[in-house]
Amino acid sequence: MSQSPSKSAETPTLGSTASEASAKPSTEAAAAISNPRPATTADPAATPATSPPPIPPREETLLEQIVFAIVLAILIRGFVAEAFVIPTGSMAPTLMGRHKEITCPQCGFVYAVNASDEVELPASYNAAERMVEYGTCVNCRYQAKIGGEPSFKGDRILVMKFPYELPFLPGASKPKRWDVFVFHYPEEPEVDYIKRLIGLPGEDVRIYAGDVLTRPRGSNEPFQIERKPLFHQLAMQMPVYDDRFRPRDLTGPEWKRWTGDDEKAWTEPRPGAFSCSASENWTELKYHNLVPDPDQWEAAKNKRPAPRPPRASLITDFYAYNTNLNASRREDRDWYQPHWVGDLTLACRVKVESTSGSIAFRLVRGGVIHRCEIDLATGVARLISGADVFETVAQTALKGEGTHDVRFANVDGRLTLWVDGSLPFGDGWSYNDGARTAVSPSKLDLEPIGVAAHSAKIQVSDLVITRDVYYTQFPNRSDYDELWDRAPGDAIEMLDALADPARFNPLANVKGHDYSISPGHYMAMGDNSPKSRDGRAWQTLDRFDPNYDPDGIGQGWDDQHRESWEVPENLLVGKAFFVYWPHAVPFGPKVPLSRDMVVPFRPYVERMKWIR
Repeated sequence: MSQSPSKSAETPTLGSTASEASAKPSTEAAAAISNPRPATTADPAATPATSPPPIPPREETLLEQIVFAIVLAILIRGFVAEAFVIPTGSMAPTLMGRHKEITCPQCGFVYAVNASDEVELPASYNAAERMVEYGTCVNCRYQAKIGGEPSFKGDRILVMKFPYELPFLPGASKPKRWDVFVFHYPEEPEVDYIKRLIGLPGEDVRIYAGDVLTRPRGSNEPFQIERKPLFHQLAMQMPVYDDRFRPRDLTGPEWKRWTGDDEKAWTEPRPGAFSCSASENWTELKYHNLVPDPDQWEAAKNKRPAPRPPRASLITDFYAYNTNLNASRREDRDWYQPHWVGDLTLACRVKVESTSGSIAFRLVRGGVIHRCEIDLATGVARLISGADVFETVAQTALKGEGTHDVRFANVDGRLTLWVDGSLPFGDGWSYNDGARTAVSPSKLDLEPIGVAAHSAKIQVSDLVITRDVYYTQFPNRSDYDELWDRAPGDAIEMLDALADPARFNPLANVKGHDYSISPGHYMAMGDNSPKSRDGRAWQTLDRFDPNYDPDGIGQGWDDQHRESWEVPENLLVGKAFFVYWPHAVPFGPKVPLSRDMVVPFRPYVERMKWIR
């Protein structure tokens, strides 16, 4: 799926696809003012010296004001900023293309579903084939009928042009990895794309197990993982499960995702708040990824016995955005999002009701336990990865009684702790040397997250789990297609496979896919990696070859011999920096003027944001 940002209709833009507004400023006539000569009389005292007449105020004409505004607009659009509209979903959920925003009728979680097909499919498709009728909630996996919901145009964003075009200016810089940037599509330069910058000039890039690794171009050095700066890491997190939004029809104890390993130590005085008494031994509240399949959902809605008991499954790269189905494709493979993701983040609120004891946060990846332990008497924290203990300890605000917001992440081979927004360990502890080794999930990955207490009275609530982006080696194709002995045939078989980590043992044999980036070129990919049409799928129709094939190959204009995945530096437009209009939000007595226009509406202030 391409991500070609269209220029905002409200803000005309420069470029080969937009007409340039130009005007020539008017000239001014300079008024010559002569100073009078001094008086020459017989009695100088009798004749006082005269002062020059005052300069009359100059009045700007309306025409001059219009010309000035036009010139200023041209300068801004040409060198400072430009507005774009995101038409497709290859950068979702960071940036939304045309989509439907759905409040899940079961759990109340708000998610977006791709609706680009409604306007992008060829004319040969009829209306029924275009309209999005179903979407699946990422939080509870309930498939809702959404055909009656309005479809919104994509995010309207602002792009700074001067950082790339004028890098010598203060505040400007060369393109950096993880930037969200706009560029002219190499094979069709009149079309603009927006992606995330992944590869830099002069390096080899490897896509491996969902991560980005690099090394100097053409070298034999080992590939090293590229860790995201924390502001990018947080912005790129994808939802897995938010315990504040529980489905109303899955109320049985068998569907509880968070349970204590000791029923006497852990209780739930109110929904979503778990209390632990001061146990003399470590006792843990564990997360189980209990994802209902379609048959289980059908039984729950109709108050019938479930056809099979719930089973914990591995966390994968599931995108609600990619579950858009029309009426004729309801049973399509929107469920086939199989890539196991072990880079997870836990956020929660912790209320400490004792002045001693300890609390620990646990994350599992590939059977290896990563922990953060905090002594509540002193507030001192330490990080542990498997059998390794980070030699540095850190002081935190989790000391004695009080309520705190805590986040613990294991992303890109780095453990990071936040307490009330502060970073006790800075960016965190990189617990390996940067190399990513082959790893497969284990049974421990079916309980990948936990909160434990020792001799402490605590309450834990507002539990939210997110995951890192998983970059597939190719769009619209699973990294696992060649690994399955028999690929799952439906959603039930998919969840059965995810409940059996042994099915994923062949992951240890997965090979990375390498891309070499030449000087003066970059590589781009979309955050919605499984559906992003980016450098992994481009061709070289722009390449010029004097000995071209008469059938058309090599009749292009580029004589730099660009590889298919590369973006030449001279095609960069700028850095995306702000979403200034996500879409309008209907409220009050909703009055539909058309299928996609509902009044009254308000600006979507909650989603106006800096782009990271």
